[in-house]
Amino acid sequence: MDWLKRHLTIKVIVKFLGRDVQLRKRCQCLTIIFFLSLAGGKVWAESVREFIQSAQVETFDCPSDESMQALENWLSRGDLASQDVIDLTVIKGQGLICIGQFEPAKKLLKDVLSDDLIDHSTYAYASALYQLGFIYDVQENPLRCQYYAEARQAAMGQFRDVVLSAELGEITVCSSDNQNVGLKLAKLFALLESYLRVGDKAAIAHIHNNIGLLYGDIGQNALAAEQYEKSYKIGLEVYEQKNQMAPLFSVISAYTGSGDFANAKLMIDELERANKLVNTPLTNSWLHFTRSRYFYVTKQFDQMRNSLRDWLPFLAQVSNKQMAALHALYSAALCMHDDDRKCVENFIAQRAEVDAKHASRLSANKDYLRFLVSANLYLGDIGRSQDAFERYAETLTEKLHQQQSSAQVLGVANLYSEIISLEDELNKAQQQRIQFMVLIVALVILTGLAAYWGIGRRYLRGLHTDMLTGLRTEQSVLAAIRRVKAPMQDRINALAVFDLSNFTEVNAQFGYMAGDMLLKTVASCLQQVTREHDLVGRLGADQFVVCLKNIEDHTATELFERIQKVLGDTVLDAGRGERVNVHSSMHIYLAPDNFSDLDQVLLDLRQAASKKTSV
Repeated sequence: MDWLKRHLTIKVIVKFLGRDVQLRKRCQCLTIIFFLSLAGGKVWAESVREFIQSAQVETFDCPSDESMQALENWLSRGDLASQDVIDLTVIKGQGLICIGQFEPAKKLLKDVLSDDLIDHSTYAYASALYQLGFIYDVQENPLRCQYYAEARQAAMGQFRDVVLSAELGEITVCSSDNQNVGLKLAKLFALLESYLRVGDKAAIAHIHNNIGLLYGDIGQNALAAEQYEKSYKIGLEVYEQKNQMAPLFSVISAYTGSGDFANAKLMIDELERANKLVNTPLTNSWLHFTRSRYFYVTKQFDQMRNSLRDWLPFLAQVSNKQMAALHALYSAALCMHDDDRKCVENFIAQRAEVDAKHASRLSANKDYLRFLVSANLYLGDIGRSQDAFERYAETLTEKLHQQQSSAQVLGVANLYSEIISLEDELNKAQQQRIQFMVLIVALVILTGLAAYWGIGRRYLRGLHTDMLTGLRTEQSVLAAIRRVKAPMQDRINALAVFDLSNFTEVNAQFGYMAGDMLLKTVASCLQQVTREHDLVGRLGADQFVVCLKNIEDHTATELFERIQKVLGDTVLDAGRGERVNVHSSMHIYLAPDNFSDLDQVLLDLRQAASKKTSV
């Protein structure tokens, strides 16, 4: 009320001045100006704080484009309080990170943290520490761990999103128990369980993404893809549009790494559609990276040439060393395809210089290590090829050990097959010079197989069985469908894809355990309704396929309709007294011949399911 006291004081002075009209008018004007300035200042301050509150998002999301545009207008004014400027600057830094502008964001955040006026108890301070740690993480700078720890300490008991993000960073890249992936996964699943209890979808999506990162690090790409896809689907409900694309990018990388090229291509197409709406340098860089890697592993070099060319302008706008290194790798692979020896030599020399200074993420990348072996063979340098192979074998063996420590052995056979495949290449180049090395690797393999004989046998038996549902895996059921012979006269082969339209909602509302129970329930229904010689399997996360062989068309249609009815009548006990009906859509394909065009058939059925879902 100080302003009111001053206002009354001026009124007393005006009354005391009496008949001096001019002076009295001047004082009245001063009173009005004084009052308006006080009122206006109060409204202005409230408007700034209201904008900051509306523009501020959690550390694992992105500010909207509208907020970023309005934010620049606020920062252009010169009459804001220092803490308001700090709050706005931290939001701007987060927005720059979301579009890949790491260097400008780093400069802003470092300036903010060095400001003597910043209040260490505020959200802006804790968020700035975390964001700077995230940038250093992307740039593979060891300082990331220091900032993650400081951010968690500053946010403890106040800002739950900062605590979670910093803790995830520490678990993933800063833990002292770096080799014990099992312990890391246990910590992440414990966090997931705690956030499922409170139903924080944004945090749940964030944790699923980090679990995917750990699975990817140990070569479990199929499991990583499942986690990324959960993160993506949940994130569609809660994340700003730019931020929805990060887990989609990771899903594609995991599918490509697992050899599931059909799903990888579908997701690349989805990323392209989504990017038309977002269209930032970072998302464009992601899109062209996924394309380039897909064309690289599928050996489509002409398409890769175009993708690398389209990628380059966006790469220059994104300060990401890992992306730049991968672009150089795929460009070198293209050089080797084009028989450009000088280009390949330059790449190997440059990478040798970088690797000698510090170990980067690329130095443990399987595509990179495998390329080094092939490139040195191409250049005729058998000695360096042997060295590269040893690094490759050590990396895969280390991933094997990490898998065992995490109680995950699904990728063991794939890792060993890659070693054996590379051995064959080296044997062709110079059998005698690498014979001793091959013997050592063989001993490592035999030792590993002996140690995990029991596990390995169970693994081989379960190779064609989906662990969760007990049905055939996608790879197994599709291989069986491709082997189906043409039907007899007046009969057909029939195929139906069942899509669980409420799987995502059940997963998000009741937790992943309820989602898993839904999948098990549907699988059980399909096994009970179908015949013994019918082919039944799981496609992707929430789709199932049923194939009926050599059957009359009306009988096939009736059986599919009966399956759909049984599914529609199925009720799931989701716990806590909640009961959920199974919602599914069915798409049928009747073939008078075998399934020689199975890939196109599945693509058409999935597109039909997608259109129906979007409607």
